[in-house]
Amino acid sequence: MDKKDILNSLIQDTQENSRFIESKTAIITAIIGAILIYYLQDIENIIKYFCSFSRVNYFFLFLVIISTAFNVCFLFKIIFPTDNPKSKIPDNYKDFPNLYLSKEHLNTANPNLIEFQDSFSNDLNTEKAMELEYVKTSYIRNSKLSSYRILIFGVLIQVILFIIHLVIYNSELIRLTAE
Repeated sequence: MDKKDILNSLIQDTQENSRFIESKTAIITAIIGAILIYYLQDIENIIKYFCSFSRVNYFFLFLVIISTAFNVCFLFKIIFPTDNPKSKIPDNYKDFPNLYLSKEHLNTANPNLIEFQDSFSNDLNTEKAMELEYVKTSYIRNSKLSSYRILIFGVLIQVILFIIHLVIYNSELIRLTAE
């Protein structure tokens, strides 16, 4: 295997890891969505008895809302990890030809494809472009992975808070509807 084949394999492996993280994130999204659906389906009772709830109920409802907002932020960090990974990688890669064509490069009125075309002008440029692509995809994968780890911990806390709130809320709801 030559260097281009190795880099191509590394890029594909890194992209597959990113897709794996995204597919696991879909499961977490479903959990967060289920919690939100629970509150939305019972919004009538929440509004009706809101002023009669205990402070503990308010406290745990507030914690569930805060944990949901926190987790949604990390969901977006996984879905949209970075706009320009080239600006976040080590400086020695700054001069490598970039294979990524941004909207500015593809401007139909004034296209700028020189950097892209230079990537394929010789084997060394192609290897450098592929190496840059591997470093960028690795940066994106690592960013997604670190956000995913935080998200797992955040969802675990959210589910625990939700269960505690569910017990408190339903016991108070039973008491209030009996009165």
